[in-house]
Amino acid sequence: MGGGRVKIKRKASMVVLSAALMLGGSIALAPTASAVGSSACQFNSPDVNFKVSTSGARFRTGPGKRYRAIGTLYRGDSFRYFCRTRGFEKSWSYGKILKRTTTGIHAGTRGWVYSKYLD
Repeated sequence: MGGGRVKIKRKASMVVLSAALMLGGSIALAPTASAVGSSACQFNSPDVNFKVSTSGARFRTGPGKRYRAIGTLYRGDSFRYFCRTRGFEKSWSYGKILKRTTTGIHAGTRGWVYSKYLD
């Protein structure tokens, strides 16, 4: 009786995965933070604290819109900057959240934010 449930769950998982892949696979195959981390950095910096200068900035698992959003940052949220992808214009900054954000991202969470949103 229990074996039938396992088979049904396995089939359901395969249906969901197949549907995600047919729809482009962007959700099922989004890059993770551990796959990118600071390895995409081109410019390192001494640790510097910034405040987010806008409302609605996406905090992501990698440097770009193709990476999954961890959450949203709002004006005044604290971010410690470690490095960025290139010059400050049109770059992505890697760092960590200093204290729990307005939207509930925990302190210490590492990720990427578009550099122009940091003040």
